[in-house]
Order: sequence, then structure tokens, then C-alpha cells
Amino acid sequence: MYKVSYKRDTESGNCIAKFRRNIIPANVCLQAYDALYKAATLTDSRGTATGEKEGEVKKMRIRKDGSESKQMVSNKLIHSGVAGFSDRSARFPYCRLTAFNQHNMNRFIESYPIIKIVDNKYKELMPLHYKLQRKLANQTSQDFVIPNTSFTTVTVNKNWQTAVHKDKGDFKDGFGNLVALRKGAFSGGDLLLVDVHQWHGNTPIFMEQLDATRLSLVMYYREKMKECGSLRQELNRAKKRKPGTKL
Repeated sequence: MYKVSYKRDTESGNCIAKFRRNIIPANVCLQAYDALYKAATLTDSRGTATGEKEGEVKKMRIRKDGSESKQMVSNKLIHSGVAGFSDRSARFPYCRLTAFNQHNMNRFIESYPIIKIVDNKYKELMPLHYKLQRKLANQTSQDFVIPNTSFTTVTVNKNWQTAVHKDKGDFKDGFGNLVALRKGAFSGGDLLLVDVHQWHGNTPIFMEQLDATRLSLVMYYREKMKECGSLRQELNRAKKRKPGTKL
């Protein structure tokens, strides 16, 4: 048996969260933990979710040549990273594998069982949202979709209490799919489906052991991935693009 709970918006009546406890087998959780642990690296690129005040967040990254980039960074360093695929950006004007996948493809493959289980539960628990997201994923170049799922990307956070925030960049009609893994004994994994376009965040994280680790996985479809061509087309785009050309 697993615990069932859900939350509805008191104004709209829409479901904003569903929670399922002990729904993912322990061996799958352990395998995913080992596979994705190193995906969460030190970064300063998650300003809003770190909880800094607005004035503190709006700091631009300085390039090696001393010029100012358009990327905002945070004053706080946290452990976070992405696995799977990324869309085009000013720094990388082509769709691509994340850095983690480029260097750790075998580990990403080892994490696939948990991703597929979450995708199946997403379909079961939020069928209307899933149908829209899976349709979009099926229409996207399969070079940039996690195979046979509605996801393109997995964000991995380590021991990080996020501030209250709203997610940006993922499919606006979809739901966030979150799993929390931990170092130590397992009795099963918990799954939270939540409308990440509403205000959300973490309660305080208390470590009872010095080496305790909380590893959270957030699985989603990055909305701009629908603009990706095939892998070959994206590579050609990168090679032919001239400096200053708009994305």
C-alpha cells in the first residue's frame, strides 16, 4: 500500500499537486542515486530559487575577456545540474546533450528505469496533462527526447532547500515530476506531481548525519525543444552560425 494525497487550488478547483509514497522500488532508487549523484555540481546560475532578494539576483556574469554577458547569476553557490538534453541559448546556439550526458552517458542510461517509472505514473495520475506533453514530445526530434517518455530533461539538486519560486522554460501545460532520493536505507521512493508554474519550494532540510544526502530529481519537457531539428541539423546550425546572428 502507498499513501495517496492531492491538493487543489481553492480558487480554480484545479489540481496543483499529487503525492504518492513508496511507489518506486528501492533498487531503482538506489541505482538512480548512484547514476545521477555527480550531475549536481556547484553553480551560481539558479538565482531566483536560491531565495536571494531581487536586487541581489540581478548580477551579470563576467566573461573571461572582462565583458559582461546577458546571463544573470546568483551570489550563492548551490549543488544543481541537468541531465538529458538542452535547447538553444545565447551561449550555445544549438540543441544538444547536456554536459553531464556528454561525459557520463552510461550513467544516464542507468538512470532510465526511474525516469520511465515516473513517466508511466505521470500518465496514470495526470492523464490530460500527460497527453498534451507526450504529443509535443512525439512531435519533437527524438534525438532530443528521453526515449519513449514525455521528458527531455532532468534537473538534479543535492542538499538544496529551494526558495518559493515559479519554474520557467518547461512546458506550460505540463506538470513537474519530482522524486527525492537519499543516502542510506530505503523502503521505497516517493513521487510528487506538481504544477511548477505556481509558487512552490522546499521546507527546511535537516541532516541527522554529517554525510547525509538528499538528491532530488525533477523531470520535465523544456518548451523550446520543440524548435530543435535533428542532431545533424543542430550541429550544422552551430557550424554555420556567424557571431551576432539571432537565435
